[in-house]
Amino acid sequence: MMLRGVVLFLALWTSILCAADTELRLYRPFAATDKHPKPHIEQSLMGDCSEQSFLIKREDAWRCIANHTIYDPCFVNTYGTRQIAVCPYSPWFANSIEIKVNGSLDNKSHHALDMSEAYPWAIELADGTKCSAVGQGEAYDGLPIRYRCGENTALIGDLQRCTPTWKILKQEGRNIGISEIKQAWF
Repeated sequence: MMLRGVVLFLALWTSILCAADTELRLYRPFAATDKHPKPHIEQSLMGDCSEQSFLIKREDAWRCIANHTIYDPCFVNTYGTRQIAVCPYSPWFANSIEIKVNGSLDNKSHHALDMSEAYPWAIELADGTKCSAVGQGEAYDGLPIRYRCGENTALIGDLQRCTPTWKILKQEGRNIGISEIKQAWF
């Protein structure tokens, strides 16, 4: 009986020690980096960016509209003319839309990024599943759906940030379990 307890303790302790810390990544479309692909502009549109992104709260992130389509998030170079927004599909793929706006964008009313409170706009789970933030309004069993990871998988509820390895509830079909987060993209 005692041997079984020791084995269980060692197994739990090993899993705690082996869990990798969640990597917090900052998407930087205008900087040289090897952490994500450089944006590849597949289309350039005229449009309007009038409010802060709904999907990520950071100073340079906007919610834009062009050709009756909403793009969120879009990033504006704060050191340039502030007239071009780059709207990536995700941090993992280079394909992006460029939106040209009339006049310079002013982000003085935008909330500053606080990684301890803000929700990332993209997440990669420890099992390699990649998930993108969704807008507000959807729920599963009373919990907000925060991310979609394909057709039948969602991340729901609040991020659990109380340990170096963040966690979140993963819903697949009718199954719900806790998943570890490998990377959180802000």
